[in-house]
Amino acid sequence: MVKTRLTALHGSAAMLLVMSALAAAPAASAQSGSLQASGPLVRQDFSDCGNNNVNGSDPARNGGQVTITQTDAGDTTAAVQITSGTPNTSYDFYWKCQRGLGQVRTDASGSGSASFGFKAGAGSTLTFDMYPAGAPPGNKFQSVRITPVRVTTQRKSVLQLSATELASLRKGVAQMKAWNSEPRGGANYRRSWIYWANMHSYFGTGCANPSGLSAAGMSGLSAQAKSNADENATWCTCQHGTVQFLTWHRMYLYYFEQVLQAAAGDPNLRLPYWDYETNAQMPAAYRDQTYVNSGGQTMANPLYIPNRQAQLNAGTSNLAPSVVSTTNAMQQTSYNPFNSALEQTPHGAVHCATGVANCPTGYMGAVPAAGNDPIFYTHHTNIDRLYECWLKVNQAARLPSNQNQLNTNFNFIDGSGALVTRTVKDMLTTAQLGYSYAGGGGCPATLQIKLPTLVLQEKPLRVYPLAGPTPLQRGTTVLPLKIAPDQRRSMLQALPDKGGETARSVVVIDGFTFDEAPGVLYEVYIQGADGKRVLLGVINFFNLTAPHGDHDDMAGMNAPDQKTFDATEALRTLGNGDTSLVIEPSTGVTGTTPALAARQISPKANVRFSSARIELR
Repeated sequence: MVKTRLTALHGSAAMLLVMSALAAAPAASAQSGSLQASGPLVRQDFSDCGNNNVNGSDPARNGGQVTITQTDAGDTTAAVQITSGTPNTSYDFYWKCQRGLGQVRTDASGSGSASFGFKAGAGSTLTFDMYPAGAPPGNKFQSVRITPVRVTTQRKSVLQLSATELASLRKGVAQMKAWNSEPRGGANYRRSWIYWANMHSYFGTGCANPSGLSAAGMSGLSAQAKSNADENATWCTCQHGTVQFLTWHRMYLYYFEQVLQAAAGDPNLRLPYWDYETNAQMPAAYRDQTYVNSGGQTMANPLYIPNRQAQLNAGTSNLAPSVVSTTNAMQQTSYNPFNSALEQTPHGAVHCATGVANCPTGYMGAVPAAGNDPIFYTHHTNIDRLYECWLKVNQAARLPSNQNQLNTNFNFIDGSGALVTRTVKDMLTTAQLGYSYAGGGGCPATLQIKLPTLVLQEKPLRVYPLAGPTPLQRGTTVLPLKIAPDQRRSMLQALPDKGGETARSVVVIDGFTFDEAPGVLYEVYIQGADGKRVLLGVINFFNLTAPHGDHDDMAGMNAPDQKTFDATEALRTLGNGDTSLVIEPSTGVTGTTPALAARQISPKANVRFSSARIELR
């Protein structure tokens, strides 16, 4: 539900307006695409205006890359990456025989990047050169001839892929896996499947404890270790439990997509997403062990692995509705709470439900193994889609604004296999990155009326204690909400100290801990006296294996042992009668019951929390 500030409407009238807008939300429209092309910068002192004698076939002479993106109106962006320039040097970058576009500064390693905008004929051939002041011989670069062509920019559901698009996806994944055997330290190894999985995280020295390899569903994996400068710069850099969760993964997917395109030889290939809010069954493209290619041959499917919940791979069970719910996340109206909520559900919940026997088993159930499963990238593309459709409600107000976050640099590998360093603020939006999304489930509406965003109070207006130290029962745990009727009514009324707005009721569970991962998820509900329930969210244990436990110094992130759920609409739905907080185990897939889930809880789990309360914010 979208939180808004309504100056003339309160209570049910305001809610009806928001719900009407949600119901009337239009589906995302397709975009025709942009013109794109790229080419290497070759170390060469001279050439004519058309760079007709520049040849980029010798990797030893290539010192970077220019990537061109154009609109039909001729608005052109040249993204320049220097990979082997002179350290700590400013290079003047020129549109050949036209004009200077600006400077690119290299760092101590001789790498640098910059983007320049200018007008040029759409689809015309472009050439560039660059050199430091004085144009010293031996330190000048010429681009190859670059002619932008139309490419697809829209990412769409995996279920919408044509046979040709699916074949290209399989080809790209198969080639990246084949590059696993390339020489360590080479460009192709940097584009390999294992390299990209290790960029996210891995079991071994310098990342996560290799003891995790003994968990169920880890067959085919082994302990890893960084062995060179590129690996030191890029491996084990995923962001979990930090404000960079959404921003880092957006950057990671962008460069993974570039590598996948190169591996497939298809610049039109775009990462598909698993729209599990619309269809929670594991897509057939990922669960079929074989497929028949265009030549009629039966081939092993590179998108399939056995290291998942068997029912999902068989197609006999789907992800449970609670696991794919975006309700708690979409109720947030500022970046940090949304980033935290979406990371929990559906992100972490889907990871755990896909693992062999919940977290930390199976590739998807453990952070250091997750990037080895092809469904990981389809899942994360959907998380990026959900982030994008949440932003569209009010992008200017919802984008992160903390300068420390925006100015952070991360390292990746581009489509040519070169190391690149990028800044978060330069890769913040899909407009900057040149892609869009087709429609799908789980999104809020983009209201057609302009409404300011309601921001949660930093400190609660009121606090209602619910429970002290509490062990979770092996089955269902029920905590009565002991709140006086007059207090319940005031929770749902406009408050003077909120400027006449209704405060948000947030359930906070502190000190959530365990002795051993229980092997289940926990669904959290508010339940009325008549047994009617409203789901608040899901507690998952995916970050149990995350190598990064830092939470930055930025406000808005929950502590690792704190779980929060927006209960405003649940309390409104259930009214002023007796209600309870209900926590019960789940396997995360359909066709099971809490009783069946309870039977698979580890006897050593001892799941518990120190306190629970409702905060009015």
